[in-house]
Amino acid sequence: MTGNYLISLVIMWPFVASLFLKTAGDNKKRLELIAFTSVLAELFLAGLAIILSRGSGGMQMLYVAYIEGFGLNFRLDGFRAAYLAMTIMMWCCSTAASLEYFTDNKNLYRYYCFSLWTFGATAGVFLSADLFTTFTFFELMSLASYAYVAHTEKKEALRAAQTYLAVAVIGGLVMLMGLLLLNHLTGTLDMLRLREACRTIMESGRAEDIRMLYTAGGCMLFGFGAKAGMFPLHIWLPKAHPVAPAPASALLSGVLTKCGVFGVLLLVIEIFHEDRSFGILIVVLGVVTMLTGAVLAIFSIDLKRTLACSSVSQIGFILIGAGLIPLLKEECTLAMSGTMLYMLNHSLFKLTLFLCAAAIYMKCHMLNLNDLKGYGRDMPVLKVLFLIGALGISGVPLFSGYVSKTLIHEGLVEYIAEAGELRPLFKTFEVLFLMSGGMTFAYMTKLFFVLFIDRPEEDCKYAGKDKSVSFLTYASIAAPAFFVMLFGLAPKTFFIRSARIMGRFNNAVYSDEQREILENLKLFSLENLTGSMISIGLGILFFVIFRILLTKGDRVRSPQYLNRWPAWLDLEELVYRPLLCRFFPFIFSHLYIDRILGGVWKGFMLAGEKTANVLANAFDSFLGFLRRNVFCEITAKPRPRLEKMKRRFIRGEGVYKILSGSISYGLMLICTGLCATLIYLLYLMMR
Repeated sequence: MTGNYLISLVIMWPFVASLFLKTAGDNKKRLELIAFTSVLAELFLAGLAIILSRGSGGMQMLYVAYIEGFGLNFRLDGFRAAYLAMTIMMWCCSTAASLEYFTDNKNLYRYYCFSLWTFGATAGVFLSADLFTTFTFFELMSLASYAYVAHTEKKEALRAAQTYLAVAVIGGLVMLMGLLLLNHLTGTLDMLRLREACRTIMESGRAEDIRMLYTAGGCMLFGFGAKAGMFPLHIWLPKAHPVAPAPASALLSGVLTKCGVFGVLLLVIEIFHEDRSFGILIVVLGVVTMLTGAVLAIFSIDLKRTLACSSVSQIGFILIGAGLIPLLKEECTLAMSGTMLYMLNHSLFKLTLFLCAAAIYMKCHMLNLNDLKGYGRDMPVLKVLFLIGALGISGVPLFSGYVSKTLIHEGLVEYIAEAGELRPLFKTFEVLFLMSGGMTFAYMTKLFFVLFIDRPEEDCKYAGKDKSVSFLTYASIAAPAFFVMLFGLAPKTFFIRSARIMGRFNNAVYSDEQREILENLKLFSLENLTGSMISIGLGILFFVIFRILLTKGDRVRSPQYLNRWPAWLDLEELVYRPLLCRFFPFIFSHLYIDRILGGVWKGFMLAGEKTANVLANAFDSFLGFLRRNVFCEITAKPRPRLEKMKRRFIRGEGVYKILSGSISYGLMLICTGLCATLIYLLYLMMR
């Protein structure tokens, strides 16, 4: 079997495997067995594909014609192989932890089905060879992963799922606008041809084309940044993680955000290669994202929300490294290696930490830090595993996080030396970089103290609860923790070699000189260790200060943690929801757009009513059988309110009044505006 066919199997197998889940019926163990076996089969297929890729010069390609007009293109090179392996490992560990995490059958079939779909879509994103293929699987991934956030169907879960879907839909539409503009400008979306095409546009000096290229890049950055959790589009992360199942949170934070970072890498490596202005923009956004996430994590008193805000901050570190790539140009070896390795590292950290959170939550069903004080004092294995993840994400030497953070810091220092008039600004960024590293150490120390050091209250809520954790769950946590230790203890043997493999990414291939830079890098030099020690020292200081300011009671043994974050300072509630649910409906109502949309809605409802009547007459006997034998319990309970709303919708009465307050209506207006803007831009370009 050739590598090309294996690539198609790697992408399609999760979708095919999801069909077998239906055969499990209500049998929970059989459902879990099929899901877990499907992931292991994916591991086997990907392993074969990677081996064949290495044996044929390091790259395999696959083209599927006639799909969506453009066709689908896939490529397997060094970076894609490394992150495909990481993605499969993430799903293996998450699925293994899920076997104990879910104690009942509620929505379990749906969870595993959409998990496999998300798995296949994520693999499609990382293996995509052109931006249209990336967009196709990117949107499929966003829609499939919606089920993660809405899984419990509680009020807060559905509200968070609304936010997640709104960000995904708007981000996807804006990204599509950018892709169409880029395709019109360059005539291609193939990643191997984009660099030369975009360089030609920049060198042509035509102001109109250059402005349009920046417009396309900005639209794509908006879409990819929304998924990555980049400020100000990070709002879904702190809302989605606390309500999603913890094994799903590990995937949302560890893998799905990297799909957004993957897109940002494409922008800085292929489209805006060596473009100083775009690199500075990415660095600035990275610094703001890094600080925002760190501050939110320090103030949070919810276990999973703290880890979610931590993800926002860590994405900021990665974006800083990505922004340095076009700034450093040919000398970007350290920054590029640090960015790619940080992506791998963050996936390992979040898999470890979120599965630790899963081991806690599945037994006590609590996330508030005051309720969890001292929960793990008598759980030495969990304590060690959590500590490995916490020290790794904090950048402590001898753990893998130190390596990637040091490489990005080295790249930042390298650019400061040649920044010219921007030297003071980037010197400030370096100080903020070290401070954010210190805040990371502070909030991870806070979590470790809460869970494993602080004394529990006499009437603690988890008293008497079973704390036992299965071997399989511990093994799923230990696997990523092992790599965090391995890569940190022997970075030259494993981690730097991984960086060299990942250096083969589309047009970016490490030269012998760049490989030599990595080989000769002194990771544990006094200068690099000093930067890490500064962050750790600041972290200890921040921890002491915030333990005093953000707690009350016995601050040494068992403090009471306070939520001092202002309730009104919520970007979603302060800006986004008012825009979607009030501002845009208000503006459109005065432009009479609501009447047009209302008429369209009424037409659809009338057409649907007529179609339903025809179908009802044709299948009357069949429907009667269903009413008598299947839906008897449902139809036995009258729902006058529901029937009244249904009649109003069918007749088209009060359409604007019913819809105008919903986030769906706001999204519809946004989509209408984006489509009109895109048509106008294309019209200007064709004149």
